[in-house]
Amino acid sequence: MAPVYECEEIRRLLLELNSLLLNNGEENWRRGIKAAIGELTNGGGEVNSLGWENARSIYKTMNEGGRGFAEYFFWSDDETKRILANEKLDALRAKLWEAFDL
Repeated sequence: MAPVYECEEIRRLLLELNSLLLNNGEENWRRGIKAAIGELTNGGGEVNSLGWENARSIYKTMNEGGRGFAEYFFWSDDETKRILANEKLDALRAKLWEAFDL
């Protein structure tokens, strides 16, 4: 179990990642992200630090193996939009990887 303040930050990053995926039309990977968010959220909508291990496991499993979330990227015909979206995606993945101590 991680301290509540760390879980708050992880949940914030996951929520930001979920929004980024939604804004770029991605639905498949959002299921795992929403499951991890759910583990870190109690019935009252507050942070549940007891769900840290499960959230970590979900995120780690998503990134393992070939063709995992770690290899996912956004495609857009608009090169600038594509680059900006993928830079945000990479930054969030790096922060989550570090926050989950993977």
